Amino acid sequence: MLIQIVKGVFVNSDRIKAVVPVSSAMAKQLRETANFSNKMVNLTYGAQARSVIYIDSGHVLILAEKATKVRQKLLKKKGQVRHSS
Repeated sequence: MLIQIVKGVFVNSDRIKAVVPVSSAMAKQLRETANFSNKMVNLTYGAQARSVIYIDSGHVLILAEKATKVRQKLLKKKGQVRHSS
């Protein structure tokens, strides 16, 4: 299911493996690996990077949105799907 993370950015929620703050050690390691393999996508549009989304394909999405806010959006959408079934 596609979820709008920020304006104009949609992500398949089933493929998201992790959402972490950009300052964490895991995020730094993910960014280095993705940058080396050309799988990093900067979606900050010039703003300060605040969170990193890791996808099962190995791509890393850099966002200006806080990690907690992104997680809330993911959980909210998944909750709506469960209740509507």
